[in-house]
Amino acid sequence: MQARSVIEIAESGGRLPTELIVVGYWASQAGVVVFVLNGVAPQAINLVLDPIVTTLPLSIPGVLYVSINDKARVCEAVRCADEIYAATRTFRRLTALYGISPRLVRSVVTAIPSLESRTLLSEKDARAPKPAGPHVVMPFPAMNRVRWGATDTTTKHPAKAAV
Repeated sequence: MQARSVIEIAESGGRLPTELIVVGYWASQAGVVVFVLNGVAPQAINLVLDPIVTTLPLSIPGVLYVSINDKARVCEAVRCADEIYAATRTFRRLTALYGISPRLVRSVVTAIPSLESRTLLSEKDARAPKPAGPHVVMPFPAMNRVRWGATDTTTKHPAKAAV
């Protein structure tokens, strides 16, 4: 699994980090984002994301939920990630056990500004498909060469004449 970002999602003071979840989902336009769920149910994340998901196309890479207890998938995610954001010491210890240098693991506090700036940049990314603009046809002078004369064809074809 090639993840752009791995973000630990853990409750803080009994509250979900909703802003982090939303920003993580928006950042998933640029690559897969793995949410490592630490004591958080996937249904809780879905409640936050359900209104947001409809605002983005279904073709984006999106987010992948991985339980912190799924050691194999967490290991694979952090070893392949471009960036890792941790909320707890437990997750930091896990990343160290999987061979990730502690200086490569950032705090989730820095995730929001970092992911927001990338989302804004990805909208301007040259690799991103640009919406098609209208086809503009410029008028040009005809110089009276085209004549659209009207002719009466009813006399030529009496069967087609109006009754």
